[in-house]
Amino acid sequence: MGEIKTSESKLGLASAPPYIRAAAIVAAVALLGLIAGASFSRLPILIAFGVIAGIALFVIIYWKPFIGVVIFLFCNLVIPQAGPGIDLGIQVAMVGETRGLHFNLHEIAMAMVLLAVIIKMLLAIWKKDWGELSKLVKSPISIGVALYVITSIIACFIGLINDANGLLVMFRFMRTVFFAYIFFMVLYIVRDRRQFQILVVTMLICFTLIAAFGLVQKALGEDWSVEFSQKVLGDKLGYPEDVNYVAGESDTQAYRINSTFLHPNILGGYLVFALPFFVSFLSLTWRLRRYWLLILVFIGLVINCAALFLTGSRAAWVAAGCIVALYGLFGFFDRRVWLVAVTVLLVFALIFIMLNPPAFVEKRFSGLSAREAAEVRLYQYSLALDYFMEHPLFGIGMGMEGQRIVENNLRYLWAAVENTYLTYLVSHGAVGLAAFLLVFALYWGILLKVRHGSRDDPWIYFSAEAFILGMVGFTVSNLFAAWMLFAIPMVTLLWFYIGMGASLYNIYLAESEEVVEQPRLPIPDISTSSLPLPSMGME
Repeated sequence: MGEIKTSESKLGLASAPPYIRAAAIVAAVALLGLIAGASFSRLPILIAFGVIAGIALFVIIYWKPFIGVVIFLFCNLVIPQAGPGIDLGIQVAMVGETRGLHFNLHEIAMAMVLLAVIIKMLLAIWKKDWGELSKLVKSPISIGVALYVITSIIACFIGLINDANGLLVMFRFMRTVFFAYIFFMVLYIVRDRRQFQILVVTMLICFTLIAAFGLVQKALGEDWSVEFSQKVLGDKLGYPEDVNYVAGESDTQAYRINSTFLHPNILGGYLVFALPFFVSFLSLTWRLRRYWLLILVFIGLVINCAALFLTGSRAAWVAAGCIVALYGLFGFFDRRVWLVAVTVLLVFALIFIMLNPPAFVEKRFSGLSAREAAEVRLYQYSLALDYFMEHPLFGIGMGMEGQRIVENNLRYLWAAVENTYLTYLVSHGAVGLAAFLLVFALYWGILLKVRHGSRDDPWIYFSAEAFILGMVGFTVSNLFAAWMLFAIPMVTLLWFYIGMGASLYNIYLAESEEVVEQPRLPIPDISTSSLPLPSMGME
């Protein structure tokens, strides 16, 4: 769906399908109305052109939704925080700041994709094309996503019953659950190998750009980073003002890079997502004997690792260590000797670093700020476990951040802890956390099946491996951070990843069925053939 089939002699709008003609007419009328309205109300010219560009972009996305997915991915990976926002005036517990919803560029692009797909689905219903509707949810992961959404809705009602702020309930639902629709959009639109390859190559390029910009940030220093953030990212792109820089040369602080993200730890989680793609595609380019591509991927890997180190994100470092260990196992079982050797060397290097840590690493693990952070986390974990034991099945409800919880005649403030899974245990209970983890279990299950069944197809094999280990990085880093779940760029990237895993599984199945269904050549009946039989050496 979304393709326009025309003959060589009919390339005009008259030969387009009815829904394309209708969309073009609507766009033309809206454009004329916009121009007329702008003339009478004297709207700023930039706003007028922005609306015109938005209408034109929607027409393009409606015609070819895959273009919208590419735009979403690029904006999510390169300029994730830019865009307008609406201040909801919500006071976050123990922080004392107001929070609002930000509509980033990648969100706007994917919202257009969603609207285009909804229109197409309505047309399919009108035409009773039930087969087209089934493609929207055709994945084993859909079961887990549906249960996750249902348990989250239950958590919203429980929060409201416990007197949670209704606006805060909606805010949390929007920031954590609503973006699950991205999974269904990717699953519906990305259906063939070529589309999948375009998106993966786009990811590699964007990962490298963001990591390289982080290295530039480190080389030019904190002052340049602050000025660039204010004058370019803030004034021109609409970035929020509260960009985090941890700077200084004291015993408790170290300057850390954040690239185009609001916090170095979010950048660390992003680069952990990226790391397996460079390693797996090194194996792919070596297998295919594309040595010039191998050099480019290797350069990208070096840039990514350097930026990952300079984020100073301990959660990302631990996650990267887990990824390296799993690569060692993968290399051992599929006889990639070089991968096993590199893993062993990295283990020895890690031991050496632990015995003689550089100043930057020592500050992040043994400085005063690190000890204080560890103490705060342990206190939060203890409090979260107490709340969980009081409400083990369905939790205290979503949106209870900032609410006073009564226990033993004492009232406490509850806020999300720096651990996504404990946060879910408290807000959603064991049932909600199980539904959340089921999504990951199904994701890994189908990709392991794809990897096992595609040993003769290097592209599918190594793509499955990269997506498996990228999600490992996400889940491990979430043991030490909750902003990985609440930070919009990471939430949208998470659901994109899950959608890509589901699409890869469907592509693998479709191509396997094509091979099985190929017609076999008839076997000639040699008993009645006049052709001479081959000599068997028995004359």
